Amino acid sequence: MVRSNRIRSTYQRRVLDWLADGGGTVTEVSRALSIRVPHASAALKQLRESGDVVRDDASLRGSRYRLSSQGLSRLESDGLARLNDLVRWPPPPGAAGVVLAREGSMLLLGYASQPAGPLLGLPERPMDDESGVLLNSNGNEGESSNWRWAVQRGDGPVWWDLETMRRSSPPNQPSPTTLTAWMERPKVIGIVRARLLDEDNPWPLGVGSWFSPLPTGFWPELPQALRDGDVAIGHAGNSGPLVSPRGGIHAKLGRRIDRSVIVNGIGSNAILIVDGDLIGLPLAPLPYGILRNWLKINHPRLSSNSIEERFIRLKSDLKSKSSNSLTRKVLNDFPGREWTQKFNGVIDTRSLSQRGGEAALLFSLEENELPIVVDWRWKPVKSLDRLASDSRCRLVIGESIDLDLPFKLTSSGGHGKFNLEMQGRLHLPISVVHETKMPVDWKPPQSPVEIIRGNSGSVRNAESELEAIWLACQLESGDDVWADKHEMQYPLASWIASTTNSHTARWRRIGGLLDPKWAGLADLRSFDDSDLADLASVDDAALSILVERIRNNPFEILSKQITEPSVATAILLSKEWIEEKPDIVDLWLSQPLRASEVLRRNWNEPEISRLVEACAHHKMLFENQIVEREEMLALMEDVHYSLWKTNATSWLSICLSSTMGRAALSMLDLPWPAILWEQGLKSEELVLVHHMPEGIGKDSLLDVLEGITAAEQGMNPPLGRIHPYSGWLFQKSVPIIPLATEYNLDVHLELHRRLQQ
Repeated sequence: MVRSNRIRSTYQRRVLDWLADGGGTVTEVSRALSIRVPHASAALKQLRESGDVVRDDASLRGSRYRLSSQGLSRLESDGLARLNDLVRWPPPPGAAGVVLAREGSMLLLGYASQPAGPLLGLPERPMDDESGVLLNSNGNEGESSNWRWAVQRGDGPVWWDLETMRRSSPPNQPSPTTLTAWMERPKVIGIVRARLLDEDNPWPLGVGSWFSPLPTGFWPELPQALRDGDVAIGHAGNSGPLVSPRGGIHAKLGRRIDRSVIVNGIGSNAILIVDGDLIGLPLAPLPYGILRNWLKINHPRLSSNSIEERFIRLKSDLKSKSSNSLTRKVLNDFPGREWTQKFNGVIDTRSLSQRGGEAALLFSLEENELPIVVDWRWKPVKSLDRLASDSRCRLVIGESIDLDLPFKLTSSGGHGKFNLEMQGRLHLPISVVHETKMPVDWKPPQSPVEIIRGNSGSVRNAESELEAIWLACQLESGDDVWADKHEMQYPLASWIASTTNSHTARWRRIGGLLDPKWAGLADLRSFDDSDLADLASVDDAALSILVERIRNNPFEILSKQITEPSVATAILLSKEWIEEKPDIVDLWLSQPLRASEVLRRNWNEPEISRLVEACAHHKMLFENQIVEREEMLALMEDVHYSLWKTNATSWLSICLSSTMGRAALSMLDLPWPAILWEQGLKSEELVLVHHMPEGIGKDSLLDVLEGITAAEQGMNPPLGRIHPYSGWLFQKSVPIIPLATEYNLDVHLELHRRLQQ
């Protein structure tokens, strides 16, 4: 609970209120509040002595003052005191709020219901607090036809319970529709610090006056400075009137998406000096006129006639593709660019150096009359100050520069949400609904993991498949209405644009038109058994989920007719969970998914004699056929080592004895320490390992050789290559090793089995 102590000094309250929006010097306080410097200095001194403000610099002259936490609490307690003095419950029926304090354009308002947003509509006549009649929904009865705008300062209403004088939550129902509901609503008021947009036009409402809400769909006029510009930058607030600033704007925007939104929204009928990607244009030739200004920058002391002579000669050299010191300098500042006599109003600054960018800016200032929009990514140059003082300056985007322009634009974080700062630290929220254009070099994603989502809630209809996929990727959470509309013409775009809740139904409709890899966008666990089984025939992730589903509830699957090879695969991989397996061998053989794993798991089952028909190498091993060296290598590669482990020593000896065999072994990724540790090999039997080419197979066999050698010499083995503890498998005992590993898992598991013996 905050104590409600009112600030008695008008000067002190005005200074504290102004400093709440940011620090300032004595001179800035005096100028902003229209009070004499001695009075401003005296008020700041008193506030500093009381601990309500602090001074940043030790020296008095030019030092900046800012609000302390104590000063902020004092300002808050002053507002609460005014709320306690002025508000008597209930407010007039239908009232939006009450004036708690006002100093010129600075307002302190108490809201009985949640305001629509940071842009506040205020009437020029107070409510009749004796009427006792709830206003109609259109808000026009008994109301003044004149309204004006104020803008919220700070982070929104601070809500207070009038009975306990403690902070509270905002009312759940913003505008009760009956008088009874209005009277019974919670006794909660939200305090808002605000400021009138039109500071030159006095607002007639006095302190203690209740005012009505802005009629639905009605927008008061903005001040002239915000509506007399040549182009609209966006809507005030979320959906208020269009804002057309009169004067240049300095946009401090870092995010590429924000720069693109602003340039596309404000760039009509203007010279654009921007990265062409921001407006979705292909790389185009530059006008020759830029080179005249480029020569002036390089040779500031040359006369106009000399510049013109060099310019004509340079044009001729570029057209004939002559190579000399000057054309090479052009190539350095304008790499890879072509040149033209025509100028379409856009100067694409991609790859331009700072000198090239400045030449483009000077060209626009000296040879054109249209407004100018610049996206400046380089260091500050004097030409920018010249642009800032020119009436043609519409917009300059640049984070690392400071320009004296009437307006400053910054991002407020959300897509299309900005703050427009006017002189006097007045901030107006702006919403820009213009959509960005597809970059000309944009490449569509080839798989779900390549998708980079935008943050749009809705997008326009597509005119081509490529644009449809790009638009779908811009949707942050999908849009089923848009996806439905484009489903038949652009199925992949429709699938990318689908929301999580619609994935199952949409895949059932269009899954057959898509590459199965795109199913990875959905949560496959939400697919029903039929769709999952169908997808599992071509997607291994779906097959893994199907296996898990059968193991969790085998009766659910086995009670149905089995017609999908993927279901047969899942059953064969889950024999421990199924007491009586149906005869699904022929069905599996029609599409033997995960053949190696299925055959290994069922190697000792009665049906293995039929299952091995799926793989010639498994059949060869099962029938114990005589195999040659090439077939041995093929078996090692295709068949899990657990099935041919008993043949490992003889096969390895035969393969090591030939150059071709050693080369093939070097490329086989096999856990030889786990395979050979029980085979009783001698180190002398593996000496040919040293003659193998480098490869993963050689690393594995070197671990075996060094492990056996260490055991023969009664020494501890060295660190292994495929697993640090590989050599310990050949010792009489194995040390305790960590549970987790990033090395060969088969060797790791074998080490743990040894520990448990």
